[in-house]
Amino acid sequence: MPALLRERADAEPPRVLADLGAGEGAILYALDRAGLVAERIYAVDLSERSLAVAASLSSKVVPIVADVAAANEIPAESVDAVTSSQVIEHVPDERAFVDEIARVLRPHGWFYVSSVVRGRHAWWFRRGGLGWQIDPTHVREYASETAFATALAHPELELERIRSQPLRFPVADTALRLAARAGLIAPERLADAYERSPRLATARRTLQVRVPGYRWVEAVGHKRA
Repeated sequence: MPALLRERADAEPPRVLADLGAGEGAILYALDRAGLVAERIYAVDLSERSLAVAASLSSKVVPIVADVAAANEIPAESVDAVTSSQVIEHVPDERAFVDEIARVLRPHGWFYVSSVVRGRHAWWFRRGGLGWQIDPTHVREYASETAFATALAHPELELERIRSQPLRFPVADTALRLAARAGLIAPERLADAYERSPRLATARRTLQVRVPGYRWVEAVGHKRA
């Protein structure tokens, strides 16, 4: 779990969480496993297969197949926290995405969003609409922390903190995904793979490749009253 997310969740553990772009549930699983979500977790994603994996991780998970910018099954002002890790760079309309965070959060509820900053000489071996990039499905990559903060600006939301650090690619993550595709490991075991295997966790920490020119950027904030 990212340290900034852990700090915010420790300060105000949510009763109800919405994870926008939950995928297979790595973030929600980490929060739930740490005892930081009391009652319910809305997991929102377009992939039914990924949500099936996420739902298997906790009885608190309510899977919602929907666009992260239109999670209409979540009532307005009904969640205590929103998380969204490495999602905003994929959505066609970032403003609609931020509007949705503001819509579902209760007053004083908090949010955590992460993405990537692309420097002038950023490069990776995948080719996409932005050139050689870390993920070819990205429709945008932010030029700076300031640009990321601007993307999250909303009259109902207040940013508390932004942090960035060099982006490193854990080799073990790719190895695990390839193993799952080959049928060597069940997809639902990916979320807790590092927890079950201390050796694998150590390998993930130590075998990392620095991605040239890229930074991981994350922000926390809250909804104004």
